[in-house]
Amino acid sequence: MAIAVSKQWTRVRTLGRGASGAEVFLAADDASGELFAVKSARASGAAALRREQGIMSALRSQRVVSCIGGGAGRDGSYQLFLEYAPGGSLADEVAKSGGGLDGHTVRAYAADVATGLTYLHGESMVHGDVKARNVVVGADGRAKLADFGCARKSGAPIIGGTPAFMAPEVARGEEQGPAADVWALGCTVVELATGRAPWSGGDCNPLAAMHRIGYTDAVPEVPQWVSADAKDFLGMCFVRRPSDRCTAAQLLEHPFLASAAKLEDVKQEAVKGKWVSPKSTLDAAFWESDSDSEEAAEDELSVSHSTAERIKALASPASALPDWESDKGWIDVLSAAPAEAEDAVAVPAVETITSEGPSGAEPRVLAIALEYSSDSSDLTAGEANGDSVGHNRRHQCLGNSVFRELPCTTRLFCNRINENSVRPNIFCFALHLSVFLIILHFILCPTVSHV
Repeated sequence: MAIAVSKQWTRVRTLGRGASGAEVFLAADDASGELFAVKSARASGAAALRREQGIMSALRSQRVVSCIGGGAGRDGSYQLFLEYAPGGSLADEVAKSGGGLDGHTVRAYAADVATGLTYLHGESMVHGDVKARNVVVGADGRAKLADFGCARKSGAPIIGGTPAFMAPEVARGEEQGPAADVWALGCTVVELATGRAPWSGGDCNPLAAMHRIGYTDAVPEVPQWVSADAKDFLGMCFVRRPSDRCTAAQLLEHPFLASAAKLEDVKQEAVKGKWVSPKSTLDAAFWESDSDSEEAAEDELSVSHSTAERIKALASPASALPDWESDKGWIDVLSAAPAEAEDAVAVPAVETITSEGPSGAEPRVLAIALEYSSDSSDLTAGEANGDSVGHNRRHQCLGNSVFRELPCTTRLFCNRINENSVRPNIFCFALHLSVFLIILHFILCPTVSHV
């Protein structure tokens, strides 16, 4: 997989986290838009990632995740750039299935893992931690070995691994050769078929499991519902003496894996119809959802997946823009005033005064609201006593009728004004002056009754 990562790239989303504390996330190259995975570790784990990069950079196999490169951060952290596997891990596949994969799928994935191990062992390398979590599904739907944090040259000291997948000789701390990967392959097949790691029943204590694996004659339980070929295959993987265990290359000739090649063509066609691997953020498949309806899928058939075509579609012609001259499709937010009221001046005014009645009487609040109606050319007035101030936007015009009597026995009238004979602004000034004089009169002469 030839991908050149530039100095500038953007993080997209988190893919997972390793037991060692390393984080794996999806990234996109800013220059090309190509997608790749980044395995990042802090300064304390930088040396382990550098070592992993040194091992993976020398590997060239379709059944092994490709290493693109790596780089150090200013804070001492380190990022390892890897091939992006859009299908996720086999552990994710098992989780989606709700409890184990079907026999044909298990057989096909086991054949891919065995092929990858055959290549590694031919390069005098040992993976050291084969399990469903460390096997991913590539863009072609085939399984690939990933996470080489425990990988080492054959004959080198034991680095580690997952207890439930350890071979007896590894649990005892004796050696970790290619035969240990074969044992782990059998454990992985059990995990894919049952949805659970081996030794998960009963006591799940890792130390107790390692003691049972290393110092007893026990082997992982083989599911009773698997085929006879599968049982025989697992029996060859779970031979306790490493020297008597079959190699990965020999297991590829076993009927359980040999028949997987015949099913591979059918599987490839199913994978092609299921999803398309995105190569960059501009690819339509990157934004597709598995939950899209059939109708949405039919609509997408008419859209080109070419990057150039998608960019060209974004630069739409002017004919595709909205018709700003059309009266259709608009939402009225603020209506314009009627044409006949252009010269009218709305005069909303609220005058509040405090009027003291006779000695010992409670002060009263007098509110006078004035509004000039542009529709009927009327000047209306509303009043309220105490806290019963009118909140209507347009008060009813009473014409020549008399307002109800106020507590201070003052009466106000609303007279129809001919707007052609009296200019509204002059009238407003005169009216405000009159109100001011009335208010002043009430203040100076509070005890005098007026008619």
